[in-house]
Amino acid sequence: MAATPAVAVNRLSKYFPHIELRRLLSGRPFSGRWALREVDLELRPGENLCILGPNGSGKTTLLKLVATLLIPTGGRIFVQGHDAVRRPLAVKRHLGFITCNEESFYGRLTGWQNLAFFAQLQDLNPESAIPPVARLLQLGPYLDQRFFSYSTGIKRRLDIARGLLHRPDILLLDEPTTNLDPISALEVRDFLVQLRDQGTTLIMVTHRLEEVARLGGRLAIMQDGVFQEVRPAPEESLEDLYRRLVAGGTRGAA
Repeated sequence: MAATPAVAVNRLSKYFPHIELRRLLSGRPFSGRWALREVDLELRPGENLCILGPNGSGKTTLLKLVATLLIPTGGRIFVQGHDAVRRPLAVKRHLGFITCNEESFYGRLTGWQNLAFFAQLQDLNPESAIPPVARLLQLGPYLDQRFFSYSTGIKRRLDIARGLLHRPDILLLDEPTTNLDPISALEVRDFLVQLRDQGTTLIMVTHRLEEVARLGGRLAIMQDGVFQEVRPAPEESLEDLYRRLVAGGTRGAA
């Protein structure tokens, strides 16, 4: 019997209306845009997927839908067999969402206090939840320091630690090495490879082709809300693939 997919997305669509007061008062229909158009995706436990594409192509919207932060306009999402709309709490127990948003932390609290706050939101005991992820990410020397004093690299490590507090089996990552120096970016990539090798299912949005090459696994391109899983042709580099499908403005099976 086949294993339940870690993530299964069927004909997923998301429309964002542009609500204007004059249209609201006149009763005329709203204009808007389709951020996603009938995306299909199935990822088995332990697989990893990298998603490339221009800014505004729908990549982050897809992650937020899977993470239950947005409600789809159409289609369905299942995480470990749980419907993301009907059973969001069950879905969240399986997911860690690495947002790389420094503003979601409290600058004047220490690293420990930040992690303790987010642990308690998930009904976790900070004393047992924090030490394992702190050791894993080598955060011990920094936990008593205030968040605002951290370098960008340490802030990113704390962000990843927050996503791992409840030991999820699926990680969603939105550009995890943005604004990092080369050494810090390499450390994050190596850590993601470690998680991959431990069997964690990864879905990563990135603009960095070296991350795609390092992580391996499956690859998709998004343009104008359209999701297309691709692979390089024989002897084709990732740069040439991206240029052919995105920079060249064309789509097609690879």
